[in-house]
Amino acid sequence: MRIAVLTSGGKDSILALHRVFKFGEVLLVSAIPKSVDSYMFHTPNLHMLDVIGDCLGLPLKKIEVSGEEEREVEEFMDGISELEIDAICCGAISSNYQLKRIKKICNDLNLELLAPLWGEDQERILNEVSRKFEAIIVSVSAMGLDESFLGMRIDDRCIEKLKSIAKKTGINLAGEGGEYETLVLDAPLYRKRIVIRKLDKIWNRVRGIAVVREFEKFEKFKKF
Repeated sequence: MRIAVLTSGGKDSILALHRVFKFGEVLLVSAIPKSVDSYMFHTPNLHMLDVIGDCLGLPLKKIEVSGEEEREVEEFMDGISELEIDAICCGAISSNYQLKRIKKICNDLNLELLAPLWGEDQERILNEVSRKFEAIIVSVSAMGLDESFLGMRIDDRCIEKLKSIAKKTGINLAGEGGEYETLVLDAPLYRKRIVIRKLDKIWNRVRGIAVVREFEKFEKFKKF
């Protein structure tokens, strides 16, 4: 089976990749929205996608989309239709908005849909990310999430902070509604790890992003 794993370089899509990796030949596929206000796709640090593909040792296909609601889904499907694949994998957990649209693409193109995280407890997913990945928050856009979260690693301390804010404000704990977005710097499947040397934090009153400006890649020791 040839699987297209939809990824932004964030925690959910990279975790989904780890879940399906053994099922077949994997290709990374990423949407590149022209608008930062895309309803469907993430936008922070898309310049790191090539780096992540290299770290994983996997091919990467980038598909440009407008970023306009619904139109971007059709544009993404057009790009997907050009690929020789059997299935699409996405990192959806509980977002019907995302899953419904990916499912339609699969139905229209006669592809299998893989959603290995679907329906799982969000705190459990965060704990798995904390244990297995080095992932940082690179975007925040919700009540209770301030500038201090930019660049913060997803670890036990961060998870407790997110849980407290989610309890008070009702935000999605996993950030699936765009409350925050992440970037995975290291994971079990990475052949190289990413070390950030310069991270620019840009804050705009109630939301902000952390942009990777300088980084290095380091080969990981092989285990025998």
